[in-house]
Amino acid sequence: MLAYCTACGAPRAPLVSKSTNLAGKPSIIGGALTRVAGWIVLSGGTAVGLALLGILQAIFPQGFAGWAVGLPIIAISVTLGALLLRGGRSLESSGISEQRGTQEAAVFALAEQRGGTVTAPLVAQAIGITVQAADELLTSLAKAQPDHVVLEIDEQGGVFYRVSVRGLSRIQSFDQKLRVAESQKQTDALEEEAAARQGHGTRS
Repeated sequence: MLAYCTACGAPRAPLVSKSTNLAGKPSIIGGALTRVAGWIVLSGGTAVGLALLGILQAIFPQGFAGWAVGLPIIAISVTLGALLLRGGRSLESSGISEQRGTQEAAVFALAEQRGGTVTAPLVAQAIGITVQAADELLTSLAKAQPDHVVLEIDEQGGVFYRVSVRGLSRIQSFDQKLRVAESQKQTDALEEEAAARQGHGTRS
């Protein structure tokens, strides 16, 4: 179902399983923070290890104290930092995927309520994103799921999208009806032309 603003009557975000404004946000934020922590550990730990290595080797130039202390710190910092960076990227990527999936679900839910057609401004208003972001979302859906989303241009040059929640069944049905109607027109025209020629031949 689609909720409407009681004050202005504008459509709000479709009632999907998660809010489009919150979906994926914890993972995205957590991933970003984890990546920051990874860079801090990587750079900070490496700097500390190098500093200790240099200081201890300066104090004990004939020994290996600097290497014994500095190298393990550097190795641990690089390993832990790399793990944090990798985990942060993975977490952020999963959040982006979740957010995108929720937005796509909202588009299909909105289209279901709108009779199978939506526009970028309508989607932007409904799910709380910019018109440009909505246009990019719809365009990418049309490219990635051509059996579900088809870009169309109306008589005034406006762009809208025909969306089929159940594959291309509705779009195929609509196009099939157009083809049948066009074929019937051509058949009727040929029959009228033939009848006209026959009548003309009879009179002559």
